[in-house]
Amino acid sequence: MIIVIGYGTFGRKVVNNTKAIDKISVIDSNAVVFESVEEAEFNFIVGDATDETILNKAGIKDADTVIVLTNERETNKKIAKLVSKLNPKAYLIVRNIVQYPDLYSGIEVHKIIYPVDCAAHEILLEIEKSKLRRKLIDLEEIVKDIKKRYNSKTSNIVPSKSKGEKYSTGSKDNNVINGIDASKSDDNKLAPCLIIMHNNPDPDSIASAMALKTIMMKWGVSSDIAYGGKIGFDENKAMVNLLGVKLTPIDNIDISNYEGVAVVDTSSSKIIPIDTTYKIDILLDHHNNGDLTANYMDIRPDIGATATILTEYLSHLNIVPKQKLATALYYAICTDTNYFKRKTSKKDFDAAGYLQDLMDPKTLDLIENPDMDTESMEALARAITNRNIIKNNIALSYVGHIKNRDALPKAADFLLKMEGITTTYVFGISENKIHISARTKDLRIDIGEIMRTAFGGGGHQSSAATSIDLGIFESVSDKKSLKNLVEEAIKTRILEAMGIDETDSTKKYEE
Repeated sequence: MIIVIGYGTFGRKVVNNTKAIDKISVIDSNAVVFESVEEAEFNFIVGDATDETILNKAGIKDADTVIVLTNERETNKKIAKLVSKLNPKAYLIVRNIVQYPDLYSGIEVHKIIYPVDCAAHEILLEIEKSKLRRKLIDLEEIVKDIKKRYNSKTSNIVPSKSKGEKYSTGSKDNNVINGIDASKSDDNKLAPCLIIMHNNPDPDSIASAMALKTIMMKWGVSSDIAYGGKIGFDENKAMVNLLGVKLTPIDNIDISNYEGVAVVDTSSSKIIPIDTTYKIDILLDHHNNGDLTANYMDIRPDIGATATILTEYLSHLNIVPKQKLATALYYAICTDTNYFKRKTSKKDFDAAGYLQDLMDPKTLDLIENPDMDTESMEALARAITNRNIIKNNIALSYVGHIKNRDALPKAADFLLKMEGITTTYVFGISENKIHISARTKDLRIDIGEIMRTAFGGGGHQSSAATSIDLGIFESVSDKKSLKNLVEEAIKTRILEAMGIDETDSTKKYEE
């Protein structure tokens, strides 16, 4: 049971928001405040709560929560003291003002609230809502402008197709690429807008593109989703296939056929599969290292995942994501924040909490735990065998030539589980490039910064990756000589970036 003492403006609001939780008794010395209250709403007592008789009448000994909200601070103090005496098990919430921080000194209260601060916080939340509302108004205008431009161009076009034949799409092919269904928009007709993800898209870019497509459909605009590179990692392939995400390789698309272009989860021209001559209408990202601009931009580096921004959009627009979209967004937030162990904002937690009740945990488990292919297992075995231990806690390992470079981060993650190892670097050769994946659980190390310093790559504090040209080593045909040259070059750069003397290394292995 809950007892609320003080039924003024603030107390009334508390009661209205609390009465659905549990049985409530309300005490106030002014009978007038209860004139409009129906008997059935809650139990109310007119009287002075500093009187033990009144508190007993309200059922003080049965209350698990007591909230003291009168406008008189000394009265609140007396009530709090009496409540502590009559029911020391009750959770006691009391009202105060900042000018009297020691008012309840010596009294066991559990929470002191400041109505002015509460009001200020509520206003802050409303300001955030107002800014989000304005962003979405602007976004809607951009989307509807794309629709208007598209309609104006297509309204005068007379189709030359025979009856029953579908219009052509902006795609040149409809093949399955990299094991991914590369079909286009649902009606197989050219969509007005193309949503572009960064090269080799990750779960955050895929889920964000799915969410933006859903939002644009609310405003009557269909869209296709395109990507450059390939869908890497078994988890990403499982995500796309299990959730039925329709993606199109950028090489199969004529971008000029689309009226609008949106880019998600990157603001850098270096990692999108189009050149900067294309005008971008919409740009959504949580990285702050880009050079792209657009008519509509929402870039928030304080957020852990672009999927969080899109989830906020969906919620504000009263679009409840379907189970597959909710699963994609939830997984995206988890992976981009390293399951909330990397830099994470309150908005990321809130978004994940909202999506948790909507997503499918069984599908999520299948995405997170796909079968490991043979090459990944072989690369993992070579990573273990070829490991080079530096200063007893850093593992470097060369895995040779690989077809699937996605095996590297798996190997880097696995080596990090070895006893005493806190940082790992796994590298191999594919397509005339040396690919490097790094991991650390040492909070004193920023692995992303090390990769930037050593190779111009990048990433997060705990995980990073990069690719560099094989260069002059490309002419070396002897595998053992190539291995020694690549190993030495990579190790030297890493140790220099980490500030470690090469003589501290401990050689480990025979290949």
